[in-house]
Amino acid sequence: MKKASWKIMCLFLALTVILGGCSNSGTAEGEAVAVQSVALLAGLDTGLQNRYSGMVVSQDTQEIKRDEEQAVKEIFVEVGQEVTAGQPLFTYDTEQISLAIDQARLELEKLENSIGTMESQIAALEKERKNAASADKLSYTIQIQTLEVDIKQTEYSISTKKVEIERQEKSLENAEVQAKIDGVVQQINEDNSYDNYGNLLPFVTIMQVGNFRIKGTINEMNVMALPAGSPVIIRSRIDSSQTWTGMIESVDTDNPVNDQNNGMMVYYDTGSSDSMTSSTKYPFYITLDSGDGLMMGQHVYIELDQGQTGQREGLWLSSYYIVQDGDKAYVWAANDKDRLEKRSITLGELDEEMNEYQIAEGLSASDYIAVPSDTLKEGLSVTKYDEASFGGAGEGLINEGEVVNPEGDPEMNGENYGKETPIEGDEIVPYEGEVIPEDGGISPDGLPEEEETRGDV
Repeated sequence: MKKASWKIMCLFLALTVILGGCSNSGTAEGEAVAVQSVALLAGLDTGLQNRYSGMVVSQDTQEIKRDEEQAVKEIFVEVGQEVTAGQPLFTYDTEQISLAIDQARLELEKLENSIGTMESQIAALEKERKNAASADKLSYTIQIQTLEVDIKQTEYSISTKKVEIERQEKSLENAEVQAKIDGVVQQINEDNSYDNYGNLLPFVTIMQVGNFRIKGTINEMNVMALPAGSPVIIRSRIDSSQTWTGMIESVDTDNPVNDQNNGMMVYYDTGSSDSMTSSTKYPFYITLDSGDGLMMGQHVYIELDQGQTGQREGLWLSSYYIVQDGDKAYVWAANDKDRLEKRSITLGELDEEMNEYQIAEGLSASDYIAVPSDTLKEGLSVTKYDEASFGGAGEGLINEGEVVNPEGDPEMNGENYGKETPIEGDEIVPYEGEVIPEDGGISPDGLPEEEETRGDV
């Protein structure tokens, strides 16, 4: 039996103990019947796995920063163009570099000539000092020492000038800048614009195509929960049934995602202004088994693979909640008016080990059902219980007071990114059990608000 199955069974037993005493409470007038979330009972929304937000990014990115001392003469590519390794991207103005080299060589020659002149002066002064009166010898000595110091300073200037010439000659050789990877030109910064923190943005950014990976972020308090090599499940934010698999490649603790580099910082407001604290996040990367169906910039959910998907498909429910009458089966479910009804269902396969039936028709994960009892009857009012009722965070919820601002992350933004990213006014379709904030989960910069991890039940 898989690890997740054991966890779900333990949760099921706990819920049965908690709710068992009130499951028949609907018999007394004015009392409501306790109904439980099908998603919770079926192990679809148990909070047993921490969930992290992520985005589909390229396997590799080449960022080329322009030499601010040189002028760009010509750009050979444009945004959105596919390029191959070795293909020219742009070239610097070599005429200015050539003039600078010629000027530096003239200055070097002048410095070298000045050393010869000073050495001649020293030789002449030493000759004159031999024939000078004793009272005048000190004056000659001072002049000679001064010239020797000037020679050393000039020699240093010569070595510096030679380094400058070598650098300029190398710039001349590398005047044509080429792509190092196959990919797509994501950005060209012709305006020499800067990010929010005064850093010059890369002049040209190329994103590798064909090989996707997932970039997520994890809170510093949970960073040890994602060891490298761990299998994970990637789940679409739009359709939770659409999944991919992969493995944790690395957690980059050397490059924290904070307000020093890209503006992402999570704040927890406990209701008092003096109790607000900040929590750093770190990026982590996932190597995909297959990227089929994913697109660049797509937002996804990430969770450790603990067998929660298993080999079973569809909705599975314990027989404890199912009433069978011959060939027919039904459950006591809450209707859209929060009243109890006897709902017919169609059963599929039976998992004898778990004593669970596959529900083919009549029930979904968003429904609520009661423990069967002879005292139940249709029309009774209900009280709903789900994961949030027991202190857990529901799927898709963000912590109260949490503020996430991904603005500035070069891999989280960009003209070719965010093809699936909602913009203000878009409708975010929640999957079963998910709660979307009143603002639709759209942060001020147009990205879905970050989902914080949830603790184990």
